Amino acid sequence: LLESGAELALLGVKPDYPSELYGYIVPEVKQSQNSWLKISRFQEKPTKEKARELIMEQALWNCGIFAFKLGYILDKLKDYGLPVNYPELRDSFKLLPRTSFDYEVAEKAGKVAAIRYEGHWKDLGTWDTFTEEVVSPVIGNGYLSKDSSNTHLINELEIPIVVLGLSNSIIAASQDGILVADKKESSKVKELANGFGQRPMFEERRWGWYKVLDYKKYENGQEVLTKRVRITAGKNLSYQIHYQRSEVWNIIIGEGEIALEDLIFKVKPGDVLHIPIGVKHGIKADSDLEFIEIQTGTKLEEADIVRLLMTWEDVKNRLQ
Repeated sequence: LLESGAELALLGVKPDYPSELYGYIVPEVKQSQNSWLKISRFQEKPTKEKARELIMEQALWNCGIFAFKLGYILDKLKDYGLPVNYPELRDSFKLLPRTSFDYEVAEKAGKVAAIRYEGHWKDLGTWDTFTEEVVSPVIGNGYLSKDSSNTHLINELEIPIVVLGLSNSIIAASQDGILVADKKESSKVKELANGFGQRPMFEERRWGWYKVLDYKKYENGQEVLTKRVRITAGKNLSYQIHYQRSEVWNIIIGEGEIALEDLIFKVKPGDVLHIPIGVKHGIKADSDLEFIEIQTGTKLEEADIVRLLMTWEDVKNRLQ
């Protein structure tokens, strides 16, 4: 990066064939014998004929692996009016543009360099290419008929899925949605997904995971959201406040301790905790702990959170 004087550098690999699924890095025509290439432009997923032309121009597949000086990205965040402190940036995640790093940063960079990668590489960014590396045609709860050739079923749901007589297809099901597509067309799901405003239905966090079980918005504007939350033994939720919702926690398995305003006390299965709007709270799992959380309010968003303390040691030092 220092040698090239570029703002951004990335890896490119020599194409094995004219693929329509990958983006291309097009170098400038005249290149010196440097270990790096100066980039002329990027080309997103061309037609097969256009891909042949790009290969004649010594274009490389874009591996999507970038290198940059930290200050360069920090300046980008400042341009968007976003914080450069990680905890604050994490809480502002929803304010980031909903687009790829390629579109938002790489294609707008003034000076870009590429390093040619000589090893084996394969982009697993589409269902078509990903399933080429999957050993079993069925993952999860489901059945695939014998006449369904070159078809994969990946099911993260607890209910079974049965596939009969579908070939060259991908069926993928999770809490966030269900995809049924011809493998060659599956890359189009990225374009369609941008039009969905649905909140995540399942998320893994540093402390465990949560799954949305139900959501309802009533005519009077009241919203109710039900979650199943699991906290790994020894982990904790931050000591936090919500200003748009109240919560009810029903402990179903495991033991731990909860911080509620100025008190810390033990919790066990069967305990029900009421957390009104604006009340400071947090919880730590002594053993793997699960509870059902019912949120009620007029604007239920993950962004409605103010984290006061992150570690349980800090919570206990503050409250005891």
